[in-house]
Amino acid sequence: MFILPGKKDRILDLGCGCGVIGLGMLLAHVDKELHLVGIDSDPEMVRCARENSIRLGLEEKTSFIHMDAADVNSRSMSAESFDLVLMNPPYRRPGSGRPPQHPGKTAATFARNSRTELFLKAAGFALKNLGRAGIVFPASRLDELLLHSSSCRLRPKIVRPVLGRPDKPASLVLVQARKNAGQEMVIPPPLVLYDEHNTLTRQAREFCPFLECNPGRG
Repeated sequence: MFILPGKKDRILDLGCGCGVIGLGMLLAHVDKELHLVGIDSDPEMVRCARENSIRLGLEEKTSFIHMDAADVNSRSMSAESFDLVLMNPPYRRPGSGRPPQHPGKTAATFARNSRTELFLKAAGFALKNLGRAGIVFPASRLDELLLHSSSCRLRPKIVRPVLGRPDKPASLVLVQARKNAGQEMVIPPPLVLYDEHNTLTRQAREFCPFLECNPGRG
């Protein structure tokens, strides 16, 4: 996993979808006393996340709520009540690529105006002082993330490029940000997902064992 939770962290998954990231974190750290709250603007995704938590035996450690990131404020939850925030916000520009047929997938994939900033504002509100955020974002728009994060009191501390193949430029970045932290930032070696045979690299398997569910592509 690209960010490690504390022993008793309270975790908020913004735009949780069917719960893949948050539930994966709980499964990877069954020895810890974690609690996950996932929110999503699509009620169908919230229903799927709840069902997945039950199937995995994690329903007592999770709560999934139908809510938009724009509604994360003092009317919906207590400020600074989470130790860790996870987010993989919609970031593709409308009109780029083939749109999904399902409206929910469209909303989860394509960014509407100011969605990135809304997610970051929600994280800044929810996180405790010096709490951490784990963010998945396109490398081509890293400047946008850096621009908005500081105004939301989030300081990127680690930015790790993700390469689909070793001969390709980074497609994503994994960002660890900390609320009200200092300025120093680390850029570690890139994470390479697939080799020249389109098979998962050893590095990728060690980074996230769950990727074994999809060992090859194309």
